[in-house]
Amino acid sequence: MMKRLCYIGIATKCSLSSGFITTQTKTTHRLLFQTSRMMVAKSNNNLVTIPDAITAHKQNSKHIKFIDGSWHMPVGDNPRNGRAEFISGPRIPGAFYYDIDDIAPAMGSDDNPKKLPHMKPSSKMFASAMDQMGILPSDTLFVYATNDCAFYHRAYWTLRSCGHDPALVKLVQGSLDEWKECGGELEEGQLGEEDERLFRMSDLGWEEKTPTYQVMSDNEDVVVVDMDQVLDIVNQKDSDAADAVIVDARSAGRFVGTAPEPRPGLRGGHMPGALNVPFTDLLDADDKTKFRPMDEVRDIFIKAGVSPDASSRKVVCSCGSGVTAAALAIGLEECGLRNKEDITIFDGSWIEWGSSDSTPIVTD
Repeated sequence: MMKRLCYIGIATKCSLSSGFITTQTKTTHRLLFQTSRMMVAKSNNNLVTIPDAITAHKQNSKHIKFIDGSWHMPVGDNPRNGRAEFISGPRIPGAFYYDIDDIAPAMGSDDNPKKLPHMKPSSKMFASAMDQMGILPSDTLFVYATNDCAFYHRAYWTLRSCGHDPALVKLVQGSLDEWKECGGELEEGQLGEEDERLFRMSDLGWEEKTPTYQVMSDNEDVVVVDMDQVLDIVNQKDSDAADAVIVDARSAGRFVGTAPEPRPGLRGGHMPGALNVPFTDLLDADDKTKFRPMDEVRDIFIKAGVSPDASSRKVVCSCGSGVTAAALAIGLEECGLRNKEDITIFDGSWIEWGSSDSTPIVTD
């Protein structure tokens, strides 16, 4: 399968750079746990600076779309809400909002009987959402977040994992404050209820329609694993020889069970054999909408126990509910430790594992 790649160069802060360079490559879809033939993974060029994103936005191309992927943990007395902040503004002009809670199988449905939050949507649901946003398979997508949002990686990961060409999905590094400082346009004001960008999947009747958007692949099991697959990894006697290594994005305290889980009813601790890489360690301490330099990200993973040999084991990323695991998946790929096809997310993550009475948990 031939795919077009669209790259944007790196620029210094508020220094606008040139446009796109187009090339082609072949991508082979491999199933989970298949042995990789590559000794060294290739780092990507999917993280883009604010100046580069502004350059793309100023092209006013119908094939360049901006998507707000902001999401926040729904805990505390007054939690932030990504959808509400998109409605109230500011936002990048013409942007849509990708709601990871809405573009997901409904809790209690046949596709989500355990009532788990923001699970990966089916190909049909994803394609229907793309149709609603007017996105074509050939469009380049720029995923951004509102100020101080550390959780927009799941939207980016979903777009790349559900059928849009991964090379055409870019993750904007930087805040809306930086966007404004660098001369980027912002759309202010409250959106009206009738605005087409505020759709809900439950209102579209998508189940009875045939979407026009064509996903790249119908193989829906490559990018996520379920609890049975994770149990198989955990139950292998020699963890060093297991088919994959599990990397947990939760804080060190939650990992060892000394800090409480933010969701009630979950046991503390971690899966036997899992490694701990708190996702916040990968992010810029001064701006959560940016990763740290990729050489630092690579070192963090290696020090945690992830082998630098890309022909080594696959990596299963886990977290609280499947959101911050996406930051690990992106970091692993972008720093060159693993190829995209060698990384999966345990979609149910700790909310599924920790709520079960039968799953093994350790605290050391």
